[in-house]
Amino acid sequence: MRWEIAAVALLLALAPAAARAELLLCSEIPAAQRYVEGLPPGPDAAKAHEHLDAAKHAASDQECDKELRQVDLYARRAAGEKRDAAPEPPPQVPCADWLHQDRPGGSDYHGPPVAGCPAGR
Repeated sequence: MRWEIAAVALLLALAPAAARAELLLCSEIPAAQRYVEGLPPGPDAAKAHEHLDAAKHAASDQECDKELRQVDLYARRAAGEKRDAAPEPPPQVPCADWLHQDRPGGSDYHGPPVAGCPAGR
């Protein structure tokens, strides 16, 4: 019974140390600054900048951690906006001409229909 109480006491003593290990430290602000500066302009990038400024002026490690987590959240959203903003154009498929009848729209083509090419003759 004593060893069980000692184990529980040890776990309770180590819990705050484990929580501190997961904190985002204020020393990570320069790396966050470089990342946020590379984001495309937009509302999420602006929010990331606001939270980064708040992290720079944080009074405690917990407050800095909270703000840096918000920077991470908005920076990820802003990076996703960049991916979604410019969808890739569909690949351009050359249609059949008098010399290449095995392309879409040609008499020797045996694949699925391709938008923009006339139906095979």
